[in-house]
Amino acid sequence: MFTSFNSLAIYSAHSLEEQGLMRQFLEQAGIEYSVSAMDTNAPKGLYPAISPELLLTQEIDYVFYIRKKDFYRAKAHIQSNWHWEENI
Repeated sequence: MFTSFNSLAIYSAHSLEEQGLMRQFLEQAGIEYSVSAMDTNAPKGLYPAISPELLLTQEIDYVFYIRKKDFYRAKAHIQSNWHWEENI
């Protein structure tokens, strides 16, 4: 289970397509992750709920969390293999 004590944010995707690509990327690398979807226009709170309609119509940030023990491996993998220049 991911908690604030054992996980760190490693990447923030800004579209549904980008988060899908990052999911595949981390899965292929064998890195366990958790994703939190956040409405950038919503007031900050503990667990703001996002309706399915908002996922398609509003600007949503998808924050990827990984376990602290995997941070340096995941960071190195993302820096060396992620295609930053792609327009998503």
